[in-house]
This record gives sequence, structure tokens and C-alpha cells, in this order.
Amino acid sequence: MISRRPNIICIGNAITDVISFSNDEFLIENGMIKNAMNLIDYRRTEQIDTFIREPSIVAGGSAANTAACLSKFNCFSNFIGRVGGDNYGRNYEKNLAEQLVETRLVTDVNLPTARSYIFVTPDKNRTMNTYLGASINMHPSDIPEDLIKSADLVYLEGYLYDAPKGPECWRKVGELSKKYGTKIAISLSDSWCVDRHREKFKNFIKNYADIVVCNNEELKLMFGGSSDSANSQLQKIVRAGSVTDGKNGALAFYGSEIKKIEALNKDNIVDTTGAGDFYAAGYIFGQLLTSDLSVSLELGSMLAAGAIKQIGASPNENLTRQVFNKYPEFALQ
Repeated sequence: MISRRPNIICIGNAITDVISFSNDEFLIENGMIKNAMNLIDYRRTEQIDTFIREPSIVAGGSAANTAACLSKFNCFSNFIGRVGGDNYGRNYEKNLAEQLVETRLVTDVNLPTARSYIFVTPDKNRTMNTYLGASINMHPSDIPEDLIKSADLVYLEGYLYDAPKGPECWRKVGELSKKYGTKIAISLSDSWCVDRHREKFKNFIKNYADIVVCNNEELKLMFGGSSDSANSQLQKIVRAGSVTDGKNGALAFYGSEIKKIEALNKDNIVDTTGAGDFYAAGYIFGQLLTSDLSVSLELGSMLAAGAIKQIGASPNENLTRQVFNKYPEFALQ
């Protein structure tokens, strides 16, 4: 049993997920590139609103998904982001509150709340059309020093680095975390992010990060060469990390120790939205509570397996119960 709730701050783009099922013909008819993340402008959101079919609308964004998942596992979870002064923004805050996530959301009066239109095809692939809206104005002043000081760990999403002031946000977190002894975990988020910021990501990891979470494609793009070679390069610049590889499972390392796990759910996939975010939550939760890499790997894999069995990235009670049945020692006293 744990006696104190880990305090984790997640920082990233506050994006409302608007999720709908479609087919390839629908994507072609509406000018979408399948299985890609397309950045769109506000006019395009108005167009999509006219033809999207029966969407599910939930608070999303990579770091917010991880925050929501961590809150279900006895973590004191706080999300920092920026929304617009609209219904999407108000509902975003309400939705995270319902998932027991504390928020420090700055309201931007100049831009609407960001949203991502996610179209899931029968082969379970996702096509994303993302309007960054207010999140693009994320600023270092949005990040309160007192939250970093009191946290056990700060989790940064790679997508945030694309904002004009994103690098400054990362740097502020890095310097404050050094000052107060707070751990930093980062997600590389997306292969495109890695391609744009490869060297800057490497430098940040080397100077500030304690934990890196990524997938195999992101890792290979970061360092080049084979998976084994890229993982070896990552181990040289950060003490702990985990690399997911879809149906091939995942690996984690701490120093020179490496453990692997097979994927827990290769079938019955409904929607992969948030699977990587859930994995990060489980792995980080394990890293904070135990030195056993196998446990961290299994926690991450259990949560990812649960994520792909449902629509959207909101953790459900069945998943929580499954984890605590397996690991009752992680429940609060």
C-alpha cells in the first residue's frame, strides 16, 4: 500500500478530441490523407462540422490524456494548458475535473479552443485533422513555479515544442526542475515532431530529462540506424526510458538494465486514440513506485491494452480495477 499520492504535473496542448467512425471513401471525398495528422485552420473546422457523423467529444491532447489516466491511479494529477473562452474550453475544464484532474488553464481571448477531428476507419487507423487554436499561444508565464516546486515529476509532450514559445516553456520547466529537484519525463509524441526538432530534443534530454517515452519509429528517426542501435544511443543520454512497438510489445531500461514485454492485446482493437498516452501513464506510475522494470512495463502495457478496447482516451473503472487487482500494493492506505 502507498501512503502518499505521487504529485505529477502534465503540460501540453489542450485539445478537444472530436471522434467519429468513417471509411476510406469518406476520407477521399473530404480531401483527407489517411493515417496522417493534418494541421488545419479554423475555416476547415467549420467545414468538417457540417459533415462529421455522430462524433464523441472528449477532453484530449497527449499530456491531458496521460494526466487523466494517472488521476485514476491515486496520483495527484495536474494539467497545464491554454484554452479559448468558448464552450469547448469550458467543457474541456469540466471534463478533466470529472476525471479528477486539477487544471491550470489559461483562457486565451483571441483564439478558440484547439480541437482534433479524429476519423477511425474499419482497419482501426486514425486520420487526424487538428486545429491548434489557443494552444499555439502557450507561454512560459502559463507555467506556475509553485507547481513545479511541489511536484514529484513533470511530464512534457513533444507536440508542445511546435508552439512559438514551446521551446521556452520546455526550458523553463527544465531550469525549475533542476532548481527544485523535480524529475522530468518527456514524450517524443510524433515522428514529425522528432523530424522537426531532433537535435533540440537530444540536447534537452541530455541536460534535463530523467525519463523518455517514445515509440520505435520515433526512436529510429531520432538517432538513425537499427532499433537496437538507436536504443543504445538513447541509453547514453538518459537514465530511464521506454520504447513501444505496437503489436511487438515494448521495452524499458534503467541504466544498463533492459526488460521487454509482449503486447497484451493484439486483437479486438476498437480505437488506438490515447494508447501511447495511457502507456506513458502506466510506465511512469510504475517508475515512481517501484524499481522493478517488469512492473513498470506491465502497468504501461495493461493501460495501453485497455485504451485500444474503447472509444476515446478517457480511462474507465474496469481498467482501474484490473490494475489494482493485479497490484493491490499500489492502492492508497
